[in-house]
Amino acid sequence: AFSSSINFESSLQEAKEEAIKKNRPLMIMYSTPTCPECNYMKKKVFKDKEVSSYANKNFVSVVMDINENKKELPFKFIGIPSFFFVDARTMTLLDKSLGGMREKEFLSVLKKVDK
Repeated sequence: AFSSSINFESSLQEAKEEAIKKNRPLMIMYSTPTCPECNYMKKKVFKDKEVSSYANKNFVSVVMDINENKKELPFKFIGIPSFFFVDARTMTLLDKSLGGMREKEFLSVLKKVDK
């Protein structure tokens, strides 16, 4: 069975290039493999049809591991998951959101980002 999910690029650099090409903002998620809220969102929220189709249509997304990618993290953060919505050309922050969310809440966060 085909499961819908948010498509994540494999690196920030690739995501940036893709976002510029498609003229969409970036969604950068800060995460770790052991963060329960992050994993809940990856397993549940990102697989929600409405969430994934909206995110895939309107953003180019990438997950950054705060330990592995420590040196490349473009923004400071206080906790995870953190979501940064960014203009890919200038790397200017358009919006950000902290903490795990359920489907409806996350969708409304995505919808209020100024594209």
